Amino acid sequence: MSTKQNKNGWKAAGFGFWCSVLLGCFMLVAQVSADEGAISNLEFSTLAGNQVQVQLEMDGPIVEPKIFQTDNPSRIALDFAGVKSNLAKKSFPINQGAAGTVYVVEASGRTRVIINLIEKVPYETKIEGNKFYVVLRSSGTVAAVNQAVQKAPAAKDSVISKFLPEQTIKSIDFRRGPNGEGRLLLGLSAANTVVDAKQNAGKVVLSFLNTRLPESLVKSFDVSDFATPVQKIEASPRGDSVNIVITPNNGNYDYSSYQSDNLLTVEFRPLTPEEKEAQQKEKFPYVGNKLSLNFQDIEVRSVLQILADFTELNIIAADSVAGNVTLRLNDVPWDQALELILKSKGLAKRQNGNVVMVAPVAEIMKIEQEELDSKKIFEELEPLKTENIQINYARASEICGVLIGVGNNSQGGQSGAGGGSSGGGGCGGGSASGGQQVGAGGASSQAGAGGSMRLLSPRGTAIQDARTNTLIIKDTAKAMEDIRKMIKLLDVPVRQVLIESRIVIADTSFAQNLGTKFGVAHKADVNSGTQYGMTGSGVETSENSQILSDLGSALAASSGGALALTLARGADYLLNLEISALQDDGKGELVSNPRVMTSDRVQASIKQGVQIPYQTQSQSTGPVTQLVDAVLELNVTPQITPSGSVIMQLDIKKDSPGTPLATGGNATVPIDTRQLKTKVQVEDGETVVLGGIYESTLQESYNTVPWVSDLPVIGWMFKKSVKNDTKKELLVFITPKVVKESMTAK
Repeated sequence: MSTKQNKNGWKAAGFGFWCSVLLGCFMLVAQVSADEGAISNLEFSTLAGNQVQVQLEMDGPIVEPKIFQTDNPSRIALDFAGVKSNLAKKSFPINQGAAGTVYVVEASGRTRVIINLIEKVPYETKIEGNKFYVVLRSSGTVAAVNQAVQKAPAAKDSVISKFLPEQTIKSIDFRRGPNGEGRLLLGLSAANTVVDAKQNAGKVVLSFLNTRLPESLVKSFDVSDFATPVQKIEASPRGDSVNIVITPNNGNYDYSSYQSDNLLTVEFRPLTPEEKEAQQKEKFPYVGNKLSLNFQDIEVRSVLQILADFTELNIIAADSVAGNVTLRLNDVPWDQALELILKSKGLAKRQNGNVVMVAPVAEIMKIEQEELDSKKIFEELEPLKTENIQINYARASEICGVLIGVGNNSQGGQSGAGGGSSGGGGCGGGSASGGQQVGAGGASSQAGAGGSMRLLSPRGTAIQDARTNTLIIKDTAKAMEDIRKMIKLLDVPVRQVLIESRIVIADTSFAQNLGTKFGVAHKADVNSGTQYGMTGSGVETSENSQILSDLGSALAASSGGALALTLARGADYLLNLEISALQDDGKGELVSNPRVMTSDRVQASIKQGVQIPYQTQSQSTGPVTQLVDAVLELNVTPQITPSGSVIMQLDIKKDSPGTPLATGGNATVPIDTRQLKTKVQVEDGETVVLGGIYESTLQESYNTVPWVSDLPVIGWMFKKSVKNDTKKELLVFITPKVVKESMTAK
């Protein structure tokens, strides 16, 4: 009996012991759970002096957070270790005072509260019961702090300036460049002035050490009327230094500075938003908001959750995403942080809108390959639809050639598409791949037709009706949508150009003839009634007069430019002298003005002239007459650039019949040829001189009687001089004019 009682006693004692152990464990767990607090509420309010107060309320005792602040971007981060978040959302917009947005993120047994600031401001923290307060001061306090902070660098600058020679800024000037650049020109007293240029808060600040600025230049310059990226320039002394602050109109600019002798030039070049974005991507391709991550041996899934809360993106992680990672990132763009994390764990992402899928690289590639395969199967089974598309400005054959990937090399010509020229010719087989060409009204089997630039699907067909200029297309709905977009882009009216040309041929001639003629006449012949006449000077002559010296100008004598006189009268003879002189001036100008209108990138030609017959001999057929053109011809192909200027491929020819080389039946007429080939770019409405040919001919000749012409006083009567001076010049003027759409409509 005693034995049994002892056993029962031990049973009772053991039961009580285990009950006490379980009760102690329960109390320990309750104590631990009681020690872990949670953020239950977040509120904010505006205080006097434009201050902002952020209040965090917890359901347990306050845990002192670890606080750190960043400058770029301006943020205050609070890390509460062992604290959870019971808030309904992660993001709280404030947008009051210096506060922007508050983010609350929970991960790895702690909660981080991030306060995004518009600008860096001082702050205070305090704890009252189960509430934690963060008070952000106003921007006026920030200005006072910045002013106090700037005093220390000034002292350093003064120390450095002691080792530099004293210099002066003599002049400040601003000019506008040819392409809208803003150029700040600073005249310096020496070429070795120390200049520190940097960007600060969207402005460019030039700091000159140990430099003086005259009182007349201490002012603000408003240069907004120059239409450059610069709006205002402020020059002011700062102790022993000078600061020049340049305020731009916006952030779309790029600046550079260079110094030549005593002139410092700071140039601001305007940039388009696209150029500015491309420039920023070249410098740093990541554009996401910056964040700081400091975790040790944290799960990759937890990091992805933090990034999802920070960026408000929907991130889906595959089941195979696993592993831990240690991070210490300070002020890093979130997209760069995500890329680094994925690369470190052999992962890849696939983004569709605001949903990002994260998985190993092999899985992402497999998913994309399966989607491509399913898309191909869908295209092979997708039903076809037929549409009739009216072509308004272009030719249906040209558009049809583009659909099958065959280009059109000439405007207004036939495209590379196959098919008949009338009725309903098809265009489905004209490619170099060897597709079948159809007859009139037939459909094309598109096997092998088209290439990488083909818009029709492998099952699609297209034919063109030349009579109505209509395309009949049969293809899938997706391909039909792309075809309609391309036709809308290509079927547009082509701009037209009017090309006016002036071909000027100027001719200037000068001729001078001077000569003498001696003769003797028998006086009996003159008195006997023999035919004779009177010259301009009243000298009697006879047909039987004997010429002793004939150096006169026949042209001058026939035109009346002759003077005759009797030198001596004897018993039976008369000695006569005839002086002839002529000066001929001639000026001629031949102007040809061909003009032609054509479409952009379409060749135009105009010509006018005659055809000259040429006779050639042939052994088989005998004499053969051929016609050769002697015409004025203008061939031009214009191209309108996006800036409005015109590029022209020109071929100008000016042929004319020349002086026959012989007389009678064997006369041969040569052709005077003038031709110009060139390619030029001219602004709309401006005139350009393409070139000119200048010819000058100077000819002088003398006829004399030997020995006698050398006698003094009377030697000139035995000389004849002829002088010819001929000048010819060819000039070509071209004026292109782009025809406005309003003029075309009229």
